[in-house]
Amino acid sequence: MQQRLDRDLNLVAVSVADALQELAEAGVQRPTIGQMAQRLGIEPSRASRMSAAALRAGLVRRIASQSDGRRSHLELTREGSKALHMIQRFRMRFFAQLMADWSDQECAEFGQLLIRFTDLLPGGSGKEVTKRKQRLRPNAKQTRGTF
Repeated sequence: MQQRLDRDLNLVAVSVADALQELAEAGVQRPTIGQMAQRLGIEPSRASRMSAAALRAGLVRRIASQSDGRRSHLELTREGSKALHMIQRFRMRFFAQLMADWSDQECAEFGQLLIRFTDLLPGGSGKEVTKRKQRLRPNAKQTRGTF
């Protein structure tokens, strides 16, 4: 699976798609490159280059702002949603495989610590904690035996 991910997906483009999904989960409608840059903790010029890679990969599309012709918004394409779904399944399997012999308590503790850690990273405001908990912390009973 890892080889397929490396071959089929541009991880820079996936980072853009992932950031757009997180912004949407945080209630941001019509995210801009500037908002994506802030979410990723990078400069807007870097975010612009990354979004260009995501556009070329077909994971996102640019939509002109109806209120300001100088602005544009980014949104996930169907392919972007599919790619994120595949990445999320990979992440869950990856964590589940590594944590297969961990107790439910250890899995829960790790999930809490991982969320705490990621909230300290640039762009980690802590506002998305509940949704990230659900997405990042594998439920040990659901993920065991899925290989």
